[in-house]
Amino acid sequence: MRRAEKRLTKAQRALSRARKGSARRAKARQRVARLHHELAVRRGTALHTVTKELATRFATVAIEDLNVLGMTSSARGTVEVPGTRVRQKAGLNRAILDVAPGELRRQLDYKTSWYGSRLAVLDRWWPSSKTCSACSWQNPRLALADRTFHCDSCGLRIDRDTNAARNIAAHAVLDATHPAAQVVPGRGETENARGAPIRLPDPRAGEQAAKKREGARLTSPASPRRSIPPASPNPRQEQAKLF
Repeated sequence: MRRAEKRLTKAQRALSRARKGSARRAKARQRVARLHHELAVRRGTALHTVTKELATRFATVAIEDLNVLGMTSSARGTVEVPGTRVRQKAGLNRAILDVAPGELRRQLDYKTSWYGSRLAVLDRWWPSSKTCSACSWQNPRLALADRTFHCDSCGLRIDRDTNAARNIAAHAVLDATHPAAQVVPGRGETENARGAPIRLPDPRAGEQAAKKREGARLTSPASPRRSIPPASPNPRQEQAKLF
């Protein structure tokens, strides 16, 4: 992705320097479009690979409901109150959008229902990064630059993302409206509304496999044979007999 982005930056510079209406500008425009398509294909391939692996390897996938629009807002500010560290915030926004958390959740939503797993979502206002995963102590002064979480209560020292992942796995709630949340994953027995054990039907139960029996004969009756009509007499022979 990074190498493709560097090539895209050079191609866009070449496009901006080309004269409008020239053949070189048309070629530069085609190169920019091709590189944009290459980036989109690589990003989509990576997302589909990760989401399918999560939906097929695990019975429950826990994620966090992120406010992507607020996370990627610009720090430019206004004329009266200009923002600070605008370039650094723009780079962070680009990195967040490259991961595409919204598309990641959308694919997990329908792929978990496809493969029989369940999707658990943590509320966006739950402080997963600021809460200790061992004793539930919260650090309200934790900044984004702090990549290591240190608990003053129990002394736990752990990576910030690992601590947040443990909290998400422990406190995420299953979506009751999700189709896969109604039954347990797998092909085992489950219970109906009255508590009676039932077995999930086989998706191929309605299909009938084609069977070939040796020595089988056609049961359809044979078509009736047509009788051959008698040959019509030749009128010339009849006239010869008369003479």
